[in-house]
Amino acid sequence: MNRPSILIVILNWRQPEMTIACVKAVLAMEAPSFDLLLIDNGSGDESAVILEKELPEIPLLALPENLGFAGGCNVGLRHAIEQGYKYALLLNNDAFPEADMLTILYQAMSHEVGMASPKVLYHPERDYISFGGGKQHPLLLEVRDHKANQKDRPAWQETEEVDYLWGTCWLVNLAALPKVGLLDEHFFMYYEDLDWSIRFRQAGFRLLWVGKARLYHHESRSTGGTDSPLRRYYLARSSVLFFRRYAYLGQPLFIFFFRLGSALRMVTRLLLKGKGASALAYLRGMRDGWKLAAEREYKEAKR
Repeated sequence: MNRPSILIVILNWRQPEMTIACVKAVLAMEAPSFDLLLIDNGSGDESAVILEKELPEIPLLALPENLGFAGGCNVGLRHAIEQGYKYALLLNNDAFPEADMLTILYQAMSHEVGMASPKVLYHPERDYISFGGGKQHPLLLEVRDHKANQKDRPAWQETEEVDYLWGTCWLVNLAALPKVGLLDEHFFMYYEDLDWSIRFRQAGFRLLWVGKARLYHHESRSTGGTDSPLRRYYLARSSVLFFRRYAYLGQPLFIFFFRLGSALRMVTRLLLKGKGASALAYLRGMRDGWKLAAEREYKEAKR
């Protein structure tokens, strides 16, 4: 019996019910044949027990510790490569595909395409776009997405080559990874998708946003909401790592002052909303990101 060419990898972290709902949506897809792998990313609760009980037919890897989004995905990618799959679909456990999503993404792939992602829409506001394809700001390296938060339109059904793909859902061409490498685990979570996007393009691979493929996303469930201390910490930490690494691709001075202003606005907004813990977490994230980036640059300079 021939192995399917696609391995779907779904990470769980303390959200077994959400993961089960995601798996059921995946299994309902009208798609090319695929295998499915669940990874419990060191939840430290009853997640793995619940998943094994409710989804006994689905292979589950229970990791002893939380490796972060990048590290958990890398476990799945290594498994896919070792087992001889051609593609890996990395899918957030709080994202739900339409029945034909994988088929449409699969049809968009070719040897020069590194990754393809669907149109990501909000859930439950299913007509509004969360991610519509990212272009890189030439000075600031920020993601420019003119479709984000807009109501979906018939004109936005095409496939576009983009600069950035968000990590909500990727169909990854595994043949590209010897040149590109795996996700950078220094990011733990957030900005690993932008870093990977740049490395795919630098290695000569195309990134595709596929407008006909649709996915519905519950945002920021695993981190406790958009302004939770956990989310604000890792966004700040990873943003410093990202912009210090890639400032040379834009205008470093512009980036520095823009990011400084952005940080001041963020802290002020959080304090005005009474979210002092999140503001402190954000500042700690910036501090830790700066230290980690400096340590990494020092080690690279000594090589």
